[in-house]
Amino acid sequence: MSYMINKYIIFCFFWYVLYGCATPNKLNKVMNKLPEAAAKECSVRFPIKETIDTVTVIDSSMLQAYEMEFVYLYSMLDSLLGNQVDAETKKEIVTIFQEKKVPVVKYKYITKVQENTARCQVILDSCNKMSSLFNKKLDKEQEKVKVLTDKAEKYRKRKNEYLWLIIALLLWIFRKPIMKLFV
Repeated sequence: MSYMINKYIIFCFFWYVLYGCATPNKLNKVMNKLPEAAAKECSVRFPIKETIDTVTVIDSSMLQAYEMEFVYLYSMLDSLLGNQVDAETKKEIVTIFQEKKVPVVKYKYITKVQENTARCQVILDSCNKMSSLFNKKLDKEQEKVKVLTDKAEKYRKRKNEYLWLIIALLLWIFRKPIMKLFV
């Protein structure tokens, strides 16, 4: 009895090893047969995270130029106020310098977004599949239309033949009265 159990266990083990394991070659064959399903599964399990990188750029050359200008203007202010200047002129100079402010330095934002290419490929593949199905149905319908137009042309020709036959029979039936008109 134990001999049979050991045989069964060994058989199950080899069966699992030979047919139960998913080797890379087997997975590649399955993925080649079903690329849309493989891409969809990859996009669900391993999505590409969309990131936004922001870089702040400060124009330091302009900032230094403004700072140097203000240092120069304040030194001029000190020299003007240090001299003997009347009160009205001092007030005008002080109001002019108070109105003038350092301009705000503008920042430039550069953003970079990564897209999920696997998801895009899944959508593109499904669109291509649907368009091919649509084209097949369209071709079938165009074939049906062609068959129907051929039948319509055939029936139109047959109708014209029957009309000429009826006219010929009517002329044959009424040939004597028609001949009397001409004679």
